[in-house]
Amino acid sequence: MPDAAALALQAVGGFVLGGIIGYAIRKAAKWVLIAIGFFLLPVFGLWYLGLLSVNWDKLNEVVGRIVEWLGVNLSNMTSAIASAGVFGISGIVGFLFGLSGLKHSALGVGADYRFVRRRSDERGDW
Repeated sequence: MPDAAALALQAVGGFVLGGIIGYAIRKAAKWVLIAIGFFLLPVFGLWYLGLLSVNWDKLNEVVGRIVEWLGVNLSNMTSAIASAGVFGISGIVGFLFGLSGLKHSALGVGADYRFVRRRSDERGDW
């Protein structure tokens, strides 16, 4: 059985690594989605004007294959993470924190703080 220091080091390391990966994926996904939007906007505009024909059946087939591929690979990934122990579980928690943006609202304290704090009394003024 490993000692407490080794378990703590694995937990902290997994959390930090997962947080960095989640943050990087969040930032990269933002730019990828913006690029896809800028690509699809003219395509849908030309389709709406009747200048472009879209094969919707083929598009549905491609999207179905992508969803099937993601389902198979994500199930394999979850079994690998579950067998990783403390490092894997803390890595998943860190990854989710990284995806959320590591904001105060993830901890439940962000709603109480503002950039400008106003003193309120019974009358509602300063």
